[in-house]
Amino acid sequence: MRIEVLRKGLFSLIIDKGRVGRQRDGFCQSGPMDNNAYDWANFLALNLDGTPCIEAIGEMQIRVDQDCIIAVTGREPSLDVDGVARATYQSQKVAAGATITFKSALLGSKAYLAVYGNWQVPKAVGSACTVVREQLGGLDGKGRVLKDGDCIEVLANTRMKDNVKMRTLAQQFIDDYGFLESIRVVPGYQFSSFSNVAIRTFETSTYTVSSSIDRMGFRFTGESVASDMVGMRSEAIHLGAIQVPGDGQPIVMMRDRQTLGGYPKLGCVSPCDISRLAQAVPGEKVNFVFQNEEEARADWLLTTSRRRRLQGEIV
Repeated sequence: MRIEVLRKGLFSLIIDKGRVGRQRDGFCQSGPMDNNAYDWANFLALNLDGTPCIEAIGEMQIRVDQDCIIAVTGREPSLDVDGVARATYQSQKVAAGATITFKSALLGSKAYLAVYGNWQVPKAVGSACTVVREQLGGLDGKGRVLKDGDCIEVLANTRMKDNVKMRTLAQQFIDDYGFLESIRVVPGYQFSSFSNVAIRTFETSTYTVSSSIDRMGFRFTGESVASDMVGMRSEAIHLGAIQVPGDGQPIVMMRDRQTLGGYPKLGCVSPCDISRLAQAVPGEKVNFVFQNEEEARADWLLTTSRRRRLQGEIV
């Protein structure tokens, strides 16, 4: 089956789980900005974990030349097939020749399109994920964003597709992407280099998502929380690490972050909240709250256990 890109949207990439474990070799982790939406898209499209899919900002339109099964997820996503609205967070059968249009309602948020089958996309350093800065991955293996006219080949088992049960994620189980609840943060290595006043300021202030956001990191504006460290050696940077440069304005490091950094780190966003934060758009207001590492670990174990149980009930 061929997927033809008719309208590329603002910024659309082929992504998968990313280059896990290769940061020590100098490659960024990459992977989906919203890992939860990515996982659900593949699950609902009947794919194996880690199957490539499309992460799109803005309205994207594609055409398929064979019958297929798809799923669209993300923050307030929408989907229509040949001009007819279809449900998101649900398996959808699509006929050969259909035109598929999908997007997120908020400009800057990401929508995910999974298509059932084995994506014929080359892997670079163990992953098909596109990293523009490193010129790695994607349709041609050189880190290029998708453009109009691109074609992606997907091999599907038609017999299995016809007999399999369709899947739906009920509305009450779809992630809440609002920011009424604070983003949880685990204290970082340089936590003690921030004064009690700075830490209290960080927890009690509201920060605004700036226009300087991308797959490398999200910059926030608000009350300054500068560290009293004069200098430090560069060290590895984890997903969600909150670096604080000299101006005291926090930067949350995201999927395509550099492997090393020399700014003090106030903490690290909980893995339970990083997908929600990754869907924020410029101008939105965010609050942060600290939690200890044992609480964060318990939250993560509970979240993953609930997801596995829910998937077992859906199948």
